[in-house]
This record gives sequence, structure tokens and C-alpha cells, in this order.
Amino acid sequence: MELGLVGLANAGKTALFNLVTGSAAEVAPYPLTTREPLRAVAEVPDPRLDAIADAQDIPRRVPAQVQVVDIAGLGEGAGRGEGLGGAALGRLRQTDAVVHVVRAFANAEVPHPSERIDPAADAEAVDLELTVADREQSARRAERTAKAARAGEAAAKAELAALERLVAHLDEGRPARTLAADDAAVAAVAADMGLLTAKPVLYLANVDDPGDPPPALVEHAAAQGGEAMALAVGLELELAGMDPEEAAELAAEMELGSERGAPAVVAAGYRLLDLVTFFTGSGPPEARAWPIRRGLTADRAAGRIHSDMERGFIRAEVIGWRELVETGSFARARETAKVRIEGRDYVVQEGDVMQIRFNV
Repeated sequence: MELGLVGLANAGKTALFNLVTGSAAEVAPYPLTTREPLRAVAEVPDPRLDAIADAQDIPRRVPAQVQVVDIAGLGEGAGRGEGLGGAALGRLRQTDAVVHVVRAFANAEVPHPSERIDPAADAEAVDLELTVADREQSARRAERTAKAARAGEAAAKAELAALERLVAHLDEGRPARTLAADDAAVAAVAADMGLLTAKPVLYLANVDDPGDPPPALVEHAAAQGGEAMALAVGLELELAGMDPEEAAELAAEMELGSERGAPAVVAAGYRLLDLVTFFTGSGPPEARAWPIRRGLTADRAAGRIHSDMERGFIRAEVIGWRELVETGSFARARETAKVRIEGRDYVVQEGDVMQIRFNV
């Protein structure tokens, strides 16, 4: 999973990047501190992984990982490739989902490009640039496809019809995702092009104090087919730099809740992409967590581990993580008939622990 951070200059994207990944990228109160895309990995905390490993005395634990990319702040004209927009949006197209960071904090020492704090207006401004970029890309593809359609190619005719619907939708200022949700042909072509407004999106309001996102931003997110959440990024960075026990006590005093900070952002990413986690770890040397799309079959999940496993898939031995922990080991679970034998068409479930049998 790769999350792309997008937003206006000085919205707090790089601060969020540092919070989620534990990086120390430069954060400064002037525009375009980030010029080249920043990329780092965030580990996904999951107490189930430790429980699986502890029950079986497995020393090495490998959590799931999330790739995070922080691109340059966008401005007017970015959708047409002006300034840093072309390179920034090109990199954003490679991501799986978008975290749209919107400024909702009122620090006078950090200038706003428009000299006002209006989260919904900021979100609309960036979304307009993304829509313009998608519209231009879709129109260019439609022009190329039209030539093949005129030559009588059936597939080209079907794609051209989908592209024409898509361009008309984008011309109305609406994102590709709201059309793709009910139009499989549009969804396919939008995914093939990596359209920015087709990607799942989370609007993250960077607020001064913990609480709910601004209502106008929530309304905008709903209209765009996305989600909204609020996070006091500056406060969370301060807590992340403290002693863990002291930070936990302060967070409890401030009633910040159980899901906050970097884990809350990662959890939102999982929801956006509809991911589930399965585990491997039937004994030493390691237990590992694997994020996959919901609905993936056992052979495809095996391919997530290694392509040889998918190609030579024979069967999967499966047990729920709780049952494995209660039993104490994969071997004892087999002896007590708690391990199921599943074929390649088995749909992997949240929390499954699997041992893949394959032959190549």
C-alpha cells in the first residue's frame, strides 16, 4: 500500500509524513520546502502479530508496511503541469490512495498561500487541479482511441464510449471516482490511467486541537466520494517525541482516544483500500503480517509472499489467529483438527494465519 500526501503549500504534509514514518524531513514556515518527492516506510502496529509470535516463541516479528510519499505543495496551474505540478502529479499517479492534507490550524507564523484559513476552499482548489489534470489526460487518450475506433476495433469503440462519459463527468468538475463507482468500464480505464480523482481519498484536516473535522470539509469529502478526519499533527509530533509512558499519560489526560496519531492515519488508509491482514508464522524464524485487498483468494495471497508460491500453489493450511494463540502452536492445532485445508479459491479472511504448500 502506498499513500500519497497532497495539499496546498504549508498545509502540514511534511509534518504528517514525519509523524507517520518517523522521518525527520525539513519542515519550515515557507512554501515549497518539499520540492522533490519524499518517500519512506511506516510500520503498521498490530498486537495480533506479537500474540502469534509470543505463543510460539518466534523471535522475529515483521509487521506490515505502508509506503508514504510526500509531494510538493500544489498551486494554481498544477493540473496543467505548471511549476512543480507536472512532476508532482506524475508521482501521485503511482500511489494507491491519496491523503489530502488540508490546513485547519491558525498559526500566524506559517503563512497561507491565500492569506486565509478556509479548509473547504483549500480542498476545492486542490481538487480542481487534480480534475484538470485528469481531464487533460483522459481527453488525450480519447483522441488516440478514436483512431482505432474509426478503424472498426470493437474494444476501442467500447473504451472510447467510456472515455467520453468520463470526460463529460470531469468537465462538470466531478471526480472520476463518483462515476467509476457505478460504471465498470469507466472504472477500468480510470485505473489503467492512474487517474488522480479515481483514487480513494482521505481529507485530513490538520487542526490546532483534537476534535472533529470542519463540517464544510466533511460535506466536501462526501461530495467527492471520500472520507474526512481531523488530526492535530503538531501535537501528535510532540507526543511522538516524548517518553512513551509520559506521552500515553498526557494523551489520556487530553482524552485523545485509543486510535490517534500515526496508527489512525494508517487505519484510515486500510479502510480506503479495503485491506485485510493475514499472517504467516507457524514457527521460527519469523512471524509476518501481510496486507491484501479484501476478497483475494488463497493462491493470489500466496503470490503476495512470493510469485513461486502462487505459480506452484497446492493448498493452504489455515487457522484463525485467536485459535492459534489459544492452542499454542501450529503443530498442536493440527493435532486437534483446528487447522483447515483450503484450496486456491478460498477467500482469505481478516486475521487468518496461513501456511502455504506449493511445488515449483
